[in-house]
Amino acid sequence: MALSCRGPASRPTMKARRGREAPGDVERNMVSAVSEGFELRHESTPLIPLLRQLVQSLSLIRILARKDFYVRYRRASFGLLWAIGLPLVQATVLAFVLSRITRLHAPIAQAVFIYSGILPWNTFSTGLQSGTNSIVDNTAVATRIYFPRAVFPIVVVLSGFYGLIPGVVVLVVMHLVLGGSVGPEIVLLLPAIGLCFMLTTSFALVLSALQVYFRDIKHILAAITLPWFWASGVFFQPESLGRVGRWFKWDPAVGMIQLFRAALGAGGRDWVAAVWIAVGWSVGLTAIAVLVHRRYDRVFVDLL
Repeated sequence: MALSCRGPASRPTMKARRGREAPGDVERNMVSAVSEGFELRHESTPLIPLLRQLVQSLSLIRILARKDFYVRYRRASFGLLWAIGLPLVQATVLAFVLSRITRLHAPIAQAVFIYSGILPWNTFSTGLQSGTNSIVDNTAVATRIYFPRAVFPIVVVLSGFYGLIPGVVVLVVMHLVLGGSVGPEIVLLLPAIGLCFMLTTSFALVLSALQVYFRDIKHILAAITLPWFWASGVFFQPESLGRVGRWFKWDPAVGMIQLFRAALGAGGRDWVAAVWIAVGWSVGLTAIAVLVHRRYDRVFVDLL
């Protein structure tokens, strides 16, 4: 009996209390409730589960990367030849122009020297530009099913390497045809490709996460790409610039390009130091990328 009387008696009491609330108090309570309801509360994704999910997504990354590469050249008449021929044409034209304008002294054939710089640089810059927008551009997929958002920049970068590998074969053949020789240092092409992939991926992972929050990142990247191209060592050896050249080796793209040239016997004096600096950039940016994606991976979708 006590229980049956207590329930009904409590309801009018609550209604009476609500009735005595001032209109301003009601509005403030509603605003407070809405604010609490839309406040974004989240926890960081544990590191081990995040890495495990990335490993489990390797087959997905491989399939999407192959699809992205084939779609890029699907309607082109020359298909894959564009991935190889475009940097080759650029290197030939630039070698001809620079040989007429400047006195460029290269330890190997000038066209090979420039092509060995343009080939990794094109892969690097294309991976940066496409990778930066990869999470934002895949909003339709990212908002429907969960998998680590880091998959998107990795896919974009990996698709670019389908064109880099045959380009490296063309580089070696071109070097031999133009009078160059191949020694044991040619095996450095393998770590050079690996460094290019690591550097491009680490930059893309960080920039793609920043692009979700700050949509100006892609415009900033577009603005600095051209001066970065001229400072990357595509057309020169850093030591040829004297004291100023010491600062260029801190550019991560310089170490990447110098390793490709070292495989052809044209790495220069300080190529080892430049390569280690590029490796340091890769490791540091990868650590930052892991922290950023671990912290914000779960809430990327709320900002897309």
